[in-house]
Amino acid sequence: MNIEYIIPKKKTNIHDFIKKYKNKIFIIKNDKMKMEIEVKLKKIKSAINSKLDFYSITTTEKGSVGVEYIFAIAFLYKTPSYENVFIKNISKSEKYSGSNIVKFVIDFLSSFKQVKKIYLHDGTDVSCKNSDDRFDLSMYKLLTSYYGFYQKFGFRLIVQNSEEDITKIMVSLAKKVSKYKIKDILENFREIIRFVEKYKNKTKIKCIEKYDKTIYEKPLDNLKDLMYNIGYLCFIMIPYKNYIFRKFIEKMNIKKCFILSHLFEILSNIDYFEFSYNKEKIISKFLLDYINFSIYRNNYQWKGIFMKKIE
Repeated sequence: MNIEYIIPKKKTNIHDFIKKYKNKIFIIKNDKMKMEIEVKLKKIKSAINSKLDFYSITTTEKGSVGVEYIFAIAFLYKTPSYENVFIKNISKSEKYSGSNIVKFVIDFLSSFKQVKKIYLHDGTDVSCKNSDDRFDLSMYKLLTSYYGFYQKFGFRLIVQNSEEDITKIMVSLAKKVSKYKIKDILENFREIIRFVEKYKNKTKIKCIEKYDKTIYEKPLDNLKDLMYNIGYLCFIMIPYKNYIFRKFIEKMNIKKCFILSHLFEILSNIDYFEFSYNKEKIISKFLLDYINFSIYRNNYQWKGIFMKKIE
């Protein structure tokens, strides 16, 4: 079987392209980047609503561990003239880095005269060296350089329905979290441990619902997990008590990447920030700010996704 090579050209008509290559396997070639990737194009029908049908371009090669494709693109043909395109996932391959794959896909999509906006959800993670552990790359980049992985390619974080740009809010929260002093976080966590040890299950906690940012109060019903999480965070932070949080996670990435992976996992599962009994209470400003930051970073349903305009 002869597989056709395609070198994308500017102002390509997407209707003609889909008509020609639907249900076919072909190779997208980018001479400038010296890259070529085999893909297939097919129509995906929704079992719920025909308005949700779309055309999909996916790679024939699988991505990194647990990822089905190197990239997957969805063209929603029910939207006006294919103006909006969704990148469903991006992964590095055996030959190409994740960054080069992103550039490759953007260059390919930019060749179509109808495409105006590219959308994606950011789930970028990377493997630790010499272990199977992975950590959130964009979270790390935001907290250390205040710049997420996809931002360097021109993507902005938006509210999905209104397309309000909230990138500045996310970066501002990242800066706030990154500048906390480890010694202050440790002192606050020790106060929480002493408080919870004193009142145990009589303690009430305030939490944030990450999908709509609702604050609610409930009894502490999982004392063991809370004590483990706070105790573990203290344990790994103590040797770095003279650092700020940004410098601390930079050191973790260099020396103990598997611990950094576990740190992000624990913090992502924490939704509580205030502990009280009767009129006594303790607030963790660090946890509150981290939760608010992670709500933006993880694009929970109440906020949005990343978007790039094609000029």
